[in-house]
Amino acid sequence: MLTASTVWQALRDRWWILLAAAFVAAVAAYAYTKLPWVEPRWRSSVLIQATGRLDYGNFLALEKELRPLAEQMRQLQVMREVDRNLHTDIPPDVMLEHTRAEPVQDSGQIRLDVEDADPSRAQQLALEIANVYTSQHNADAQGQLREERVILSTLDRPDQAQLIWPLTRLLVPGAALLGLLVAAGTVLGFAYFDPTLRTPADVQATLALPLLGVVPRERATPGRAQAAPPPPPAPPVAPADAQVDAPVAAARR
Repeated sequence: MLTASTVWQALRDRWWILLAAAFVAAVAAYAYTKLPWVEPRWRSSVLIQATGRLDYGNFLALEKELRPLAEQMRQLQVMREVDRNLHTDIPPDVMLEHTRAEPVQDSGQIRLDVEDADPSRAQQLALEIANVYTSQHNADAQGQLREERVILSTLDRPDQAQLIWPLTRLLVPGAALLGLLVAAGTVLGFAYFDPTLRTPADVQATLALPLLGVVPRERATPGRAQAAPPPPPAPPVAPADAQVDAPVAAARR
């Protein structure tokens, strides 16, 4: 069973595994963003203003019509007209798939977003789609009553296209965090299934018996040099008289 102390100790003892996993994941994410087959996606946006009679009741009716107008903007016939005008050689269904239109709340505006691999082409497509649809809609609105007429106009040229994929500033930290979490989970998994008894509490929990004593582990004190082994005993030295009498006894023999 893992406790807070054992979890902290397991992560502290293997901190280098956590850092290595986070580093490898971050490097892999960065390398992925630089692969030649990872196609970038750029987004360009255009705002289209819808205007009618400037009274409160007509404004509420106009707000209710914004979503249907935004849906009508995403039509294949509009995309075909854009392709004929710009000669992009992009299939209309693909162009339609990369086009989004949503009403802007309490503003009487519609935001048109176009995504493409080329930032300049994304700006051209967004502006042309807005111009083609507003021209068609305003021509059809001429036959309506003035009180019911809604006129569309492009507010401004599209802003500079923004890169939406791949976002290196988000992918790399996210991959590092994911690698860190996966490594931490792996370390805690090994610690959970490790049968080694490391603390007195583990012994008591396993044996269900009271602990009577603990044999201390002998550890060398840091900074203290180990004691040198005692020198071997010196050989016995004969007395001085024996050393003098020895040659005399040898001569007598």
